[in-house]
Amino acid sequence: MSEYRDDILEVVGDRLLEEPTVVRGLIFGHPGFKIENRVFGFVWGDGLCLKLSKPDYQTCLELEEAEPFAPGGERPMSTWAVISYPEAYDYLENWHWVQRAMAYVVTDEGAPPKKGKKKKRG
Repeated sequence: MSEYRDDILEVVGDRLLEEPTVVRGLIFGHPGFKIENRVFGFVWGDGLCLKLSKPDYQTCLELEEAEPFAPGGERPMSTWAVISYPEAYDYLENWHWVQRAMAYVVTDEGAPPKKGKKKKRG
């Protein structure tokens, strides 16, 4: 048994192929999607996991189909939410969540610049 739904990957992946800035990759061993080398989503279990802004995350969790992303039942990860629709095409009807994740991760709040290593004085 697969650890994600192939139908979600097919429908969401095909739609994201239309976005020239989106790159596919593996995230936690699952097919995922990046923009500007920043992960904004990946297929997980029976849903699609998306990184959202704090306000969008709170709004998303009000949906019956959404829950916090907590791999292994551990503490939820930041503002990652898993949205699980019964039909894969429901993701296209609710595409605004994917668009919000894509827009968020390219902000400094969504993916702060990495801190550089300190140089040794010598």
